[in-house]
Amino acid sequence: MSLLTPAPLIARSSDGSLIGVHQPGGVGSGSGSAGLIRCYDGSVSNGSLKFTLRVPSRNHNHNHNHNDADDSHDALRKLVFAGDANVDADGHVNVHVDVDGPPKFLCGMTSSSVVVWDLDRGVASHSISVSGGDSILCDVAAAGGMLFALVRSPSTGKCRVHQYDVTKEKETPVKKIKAGSVGAGAASAGEGAPGL
Repeated sequence: MSLLTPAPLIARSSDGSLIGVHQPGGVGSGSGSAGLIRCYDGSVSNGSLKFTLRVPSRNHNHNHNHNDADDSHDALRKLVFAGDANVDADGHVNVHVDVDGPPKFLCGMTSSSVVVWDLDRGVASHSISVSGGDSILCDVAAAGGMLFALVRSPSTGKCRVHQYDVTKEKETPVKKIKAGSVGAGAASAGEGAPGL
């Protein structure tokens, strides 16, 4: 049985300065390669390459019983750029203000976690494990330095939005917001999954 190659992904920063393109695997990359993300200058018409980010391979975390289905399950599914945290004078994060500055982070969603790249250093700085136990990571969005992850419980159909501060290397959500529920029939069929 052959597995389908995941589709390429694209993301555009809110200020238009960067365009990120992920092509999974790649020619001659070998089995288990998670690919590269090429970030292009979005402010010029020819979109010249600014830098390349390496997608961490999950192979080194697997035991010797590794199979290709694990790679497709952990493949990137979405990319979003995030900026600096917009903090007011009292130290509170303000996610309601649209920050059009250059992005500081790139977040890549897999089936159960989000990889966070620090664009100043050009490295995958940390990973946020979002799904756990009975929950499924459905979608992600970013505003300022905040990442919002929509998580659904298939057994109850209840949805929550987990808010994370990507500027801090922590897996603990800043807050969890109840977001209603979806019908068990639609959720189990993969239809009607809410998006942000």
